[in-house]
Amino acid sequence: MIEQNRPRRLWARRTWQAALVLLLAAWIAFETVPQVRASAIYLLNDRLSAVTAGTTLRAGSDRILVTGTENEEPDVMLPANQKVTIRRGDSEQYATSRSDETVNRLLAREGVIVGPLELVRLEEQKDGILLEIASDFTYYETVTEAGSFTTAYETDYTLPKGETRTTQTGQNGTRQVTYEVVYADGAFVSRQAVAEKTDSTVSEIVRVGTLVTEAQPGDTIDTVIRSDDGSGYLIMKSGDSLHFTGSMDVQCTAYTTGEPGVGTITYTGTTVHVGVVAVDKSVIPLGTTMFITTAKGDITYGMGHAEDTGVHGKVVDLYMNSLAECNEFGRRNSVVYFLDQ
Repeated sequence: MIEQNRPRRLWARRTWQAALVLLLAAWIAFETVPQVRASAIYLLNDRLSAVTAGTTLRAGSDRILVTGTENEEPDVMLPANQKVTIRRGDSEQYATSRSDETVNRLLAREGVIVGPLELVRLEEQKDGILLEIASDFTYYETVTEAGSFTTAYETDYTLPKGETRTTQTGQNGTRQVTYEVVYADGAFVSRQAVAEKTDSTVSEIVRVGTLVTEAQPGDTIDTVIRSDDGSGYLIMKSGDSLHFTGSMDVQCTAYTTGEPGVGTITYTGTTVHVGVVAVDKSVIPLGTTMFITTAKGDITYGMGHAEDTGVHGKVVDLYMNSLAECNEFGRRNSVVYFLDQ
């Protein structure tokens, strides 16, 4: 009985061993097939075209990054009969591309395995094609992009505040932009624009008015722009502007109520307040609106309206709220700018 079953057990053992050998051989053969296992960067131009993922060797589209094509396909069809240099560090090997051969197929044919942290950079050169394999890359790519026009706003001291005027209509166009692309340890790090070579967009220019009829309380002069006829504009530190028809160098004094002979009603019938000034109506007509500052610019009275009299010549008497303010001001060389009425 024992002797009869021995051939069966021996046959079963040999069958199991044979199956194990075949399985081991298949596993070894599978592992020795060149495979592309990492993402790859392909820089393309007109002579190189993208093909579908079905032509790659176990390199799914989710693991291969293609730049420079509209469809972002995962592999690149190489031109036939091109010298291909495969560079990894300081070592190089050479091949000739075949008809209908992709980058992945060529690497597999040459026994090149791309590591999990490595990338493949493709560059077409004068004498052929370079396939550079590394984990870190910094390269530059120049692309033509659709460009939208930008709007530039410029202040216009001659235009009433709040009004705008378009002096140049914007136009969309294209921009040729150079990007610096950085990969490290097989992973994307950054892509930043570093240069712009051409730009066919046309910026829109909008002028924004700053002209007002009265200055804000406490505002002071930043710049005076004069014309040949004596008129001009006061550019205020607030950004507002005032138009003046002319100016006059005067002596400024100060007065307040409560002093002998000083009442609260002006020559024109208004009640005195800061901003009311007394003038010689033969020199400065009543009703004139002015902006007043000392000649040195160290004191700004601001807006003044000629509503009172009592002085002679080129003298302007400024109403102030207290005698102390009047005494501190005293008598100063000043400039009055005559504003639009």
